[in-house]
Amino acid sequence: MEKGNKSDCAMCRIIRIYLMIGVPIVILMMLGQEAEALQGVLLTNIFAVIIGVAFVALVAWKAYDEFWRR
Repeated sequence: MEKGNKSDCAMCRIIRIYLMIGVPIVILMMLGQEAEALQGVLLTNIFAVIIGVAFVALVAWKAYDEFWRR
């Protein structure tokens, strides 16, 4: 499938987004207390870093798109 293909229906996109968010959450719930690798890791801080990096990347892309891209 091509990127930017407009033939995807809205429901397909919603289902795809729910799967991208829901599957990792279900896996974390299934691991429960057995996830020793995640002990001591604050998921809130990781999420905040991901949001911050995404924001910086978005601003950088918009600046590039607006000022330097021909």
